[in-house]
Amino acid sequence: MNNLLTGLKNILGVGLKPGSYLNILYLLLAFPLGIFYFVYLITGFSIGLGLLYIFIGLPFLLLTMFSWRLFARFEGLQARWLLKENVEHDSPARWSEASGFWNWITSRLSSKYTWKGLVYLLLKAPLGVVSFIVTITLASVSGVLIIAPFIYKFVDYELPWGAISTMPQALSLTAFGLVLGLLSLHIFNGLAAVFRWLSRNLLNSGQRLAVAE
Repeated sequence: MNNLLTGLKNILGVGLKPGSYLNILYLLLAFPLGIFYFVYLITGFSIGLGLLYIFIGLPFLLLTMFSWRLFARFEGLQARWLLKENVEHDSPARWSEASGFWNWITSRLSSKYTWKGLVYLLLKAPLGVVSFIVTITLASVSGVLIIAPFIYKFVDYELPWGAISTMPQALSLTAFGLVLGLLSLHIFNGLAAVFRWLSRNLLNSGQRLAVAE
């Protein structure tokens, strides 16, 4: 009995949890950020690789690498603030501690955090697009159904079984919208859990890769 009550509480109480709405904010931000990361990285790699033959490309590639490390750190902070996932970023040696420029560079190149962060940023674009479409679609449909009693006289609600023209019919749409809204919140939380898992596994600092001295 207690398990049943707990299950019902988890299902019906999702709308009262602040974390559900933080998850929605995260999912909405994932789309523009993911597109920005993808365009920035592809542009940086294209310019860097295209200009390698005149040695100007290397600075572009290094700048791109340092940029994506900063982006990965920002994503880790987002995961902390919005997803409540404890992400620890990498802290390689500072220039003053690295005994020279080359060691300073290799400390970053040899960090798993650098390359896992790159994978995360590249995954952010397609996942962000999917999350944005799902979030906007479900939230819009749920919202329109919930406010049906207030706008059914001004908006044509054409359903397969007929048009909505009375208050009882509009209230039935509201009830359906509330159910869909609760289901949508669980879907949003599930999508956020995917990002939480990726953050935990790709944005947490790890052991360095072996680099020949």
